[in-house]
Amino acid sequence: MKKIARLLTVIATTSIALAACSTSAANRTANRTSEGIDDAVLSPFEDLNLTRAPIPPRLEAIVSPYEPVPILTCEAIGAEVGELTAILGPDSDAHLAKTGISEKAADGAADLTLNTVSSTLSGFLPYRSVLRFASGASEHERKLKAAYDRGVERRAYLKGIGAAMGCAPPAAPHPDAGLKPAPDIELR
Repeated sequence: MKKIARLLTVIATTSIALAACSTSAANRTANRTSEGIDDAVLSPFEDLNLTRAPIPPRLEAIVSPYEPVPILTCEAIGAEVGELTAILGPDSDAHLAKTGISEKAADGAADLTLNTVSSTLSGFLPYRSVLRFASGASEHERKLKAAYDRGVERRAYLKGIGAAMGCAPPAAPHPDAGLKPAPDIELR
């Protein structure tokens, strides 16, 4: 009963915070929350391994993030980085795309609401960690996380190669990411 009261308190607090936000930020929060509410509500089913997020085939195919790049051009690197970004979401240098304070607040409010719904519903499962182990859900989550980690590492590796080649984003990090230009070194 306390968890339901906590959930209602967080939802009420989020609603009050949204009322103070601009209309576009409130719409952004509502959209992000409605997009993610299905996953939040289904989280207990993931704990029981009744539903599971599939491992994207592109990430499953990465054996090592440092595999050779088949075609060493800026366009090919940019295309592969684009494929990975479509699966993984924005890279760490994407924050440089000027997000306003109201958008950040809206994203934070949506994340808070979704995390609260998910943790409250998952909290109803007694012996959750034992159930996750017995059902195979924790093993699947480990494999999924490892695949995403390899994808993030591959994208970083490709961007490093692209930066060394002098490529423009997305084949290299954003220019404002703090990367210093490579010194001109004469190789003998």
